[in-house]
Amino acid sequence: MKKGKAVKKMDEIFELIAKRMDGMSKTHKKLANYILENKSNVSFLNISNLAKLSGTSEASIVRFCTYLGYKGYPDFKKELQASVEQRLSIRERLAISANVYENKESFVADIFRDDINNINTTLENLDMNTFFSVCEQILKAKRICIIAGRSAVALGSFLEYYLNLILGNVCLISFVESQADGLSFFGPETLVIGITFSRYTKATLEAMAYAHEQGCVCVAITDSFKSPVVPYSQYAFFTETNMWSLLDTYVAPLTLINAILAYISKLKKDNINERLKTFEKSWKYFNIFDE
Repeated sequence: MKKGKAVKKMDEIFELIAKRMDGMSKTHKKLANYILENKSNVSFLNISNLAKLSGTSEASIVRFCTYLGYKGYPDFKKELQASVEQRLSIRERLAISANVYENKESFVADIFRDDINNINTTLENLDMNTFFSVCEQILKAKRICIIAGRSAVALGSFLEYYLNLILGNVCLISFVESQADGLSFFGPETLVIGITFSRYTKATLEAMAYAHEQGCVCVAITDSFKSPVVPYSQYAFFTETNMWSLLDTYVAPLTLINAILAYISKLKKDNINERLKTFEKSWKYFNIFDE
């Protein structure tokens, strides 16, 4: 499991800015004052928007972040976001998006660029030893259970569908009350994959805690080492889901899931061919596809 760098608390970051202001240039003080006066919103602005709103320049912002001890603006912004995002309701995120995606002409391109950045960041931080170890655990597991709630069910359903095509021993629990019976078979031969992102679904956390107690091999697909599902997991993947609007973006976690499925299908190629022959017969009989 790749732990990564610890994230400062939001108040600690602002305290750092305040303490360092005496040694700042006039431009940096102007930027510092803007940040301190707009604590909730500033962490969601890209560098060009921050420069425009604060009356400074992108180069000044980069130098400001370096002065505070950060590698650059992305490093500074990421720490702010990690502590802020858990405090925001959907309504508050939607209000912030008006500032983040304010330019109509670039709106669609900004969304695409954010998802591209999320995929790149997820790949850069991916622990390949964890990736291959999880794939090995999936292949040798007697049973696989995927736990996901609310919008993360979309990711869980996708993963369940294709793992069942490949292996045939997978179930999804999305916490319709009757599905809780599926937890009864949890044990050392069961691999459990929990998918949850900020503001983490309570039912997913409780089920992962139960799976951990029962000795299951637990895998988390989440967004931060600070995620409350991590303590219950032997393996954890951290994917970027930042998009400051009504919704989270699941492009990066879906790309991770695609990579897992592609690697497993490569290793189980012969088995998949035989299973697909059986499936094709039923698909043809029930006229599933428009051919």
